[in-house]
Amino acid sequence: MSRSRRLLASVPLLALATSAAAAQGRAASDTPLHVPASEFAFVASGGGPPPTKPLAVHNGGTARLTDVRLTRLAYADSARGSAWLVALPRQTAVAPNELATVGTLCVDAAGLPAGTYRATAAVGAREVAEPVPITITLVVTDAAARARRAATRCAGATTK
Repeated sequence: MSRSRRLLASVPLLALATSAAAAQGRAASDTPLHVPASEFAFVASGGGPPPTKPLAVHNGGTARLTDVRLTRLAYADSARGSAWLVALPRQTAVAPNELATVGTLCVDAAGLPAGTYRATAAVGAREVAEPVPITITLVVTDAAARARRAATRCAGATTK
């Protein structure tokens, strides 16, 4: 087979691969809800409660997102300790092309033994079919000190 025929024979394969890659790229960008940070880490030691972390989202779509919130919260090891994550809502609607802080994540490690705790959750909106997953890790380094110092920053919030 001549070189030009081999080159022409590969064009349909290249076109097929290019269109498949473009379709995958479109599918990945079809969701308008984007989470700039999908992993959150907290360290609780005797020095007081860990600082809170903002939960931000970006609306990359053309329509307003409503009822934006943390969903599907699950603790990886509920036998060792659960209900340590507190989500404090801030706003529930995000305009198109807006980056907004929709809430604050806070941990209450009081009474938890020293160790590493993990949770998974998702950020969803009414207009989004599949929420965007996030992971949260809490490392408790000094359980005795944590038990003496309750996390006051989460006071009044509902533990999720």
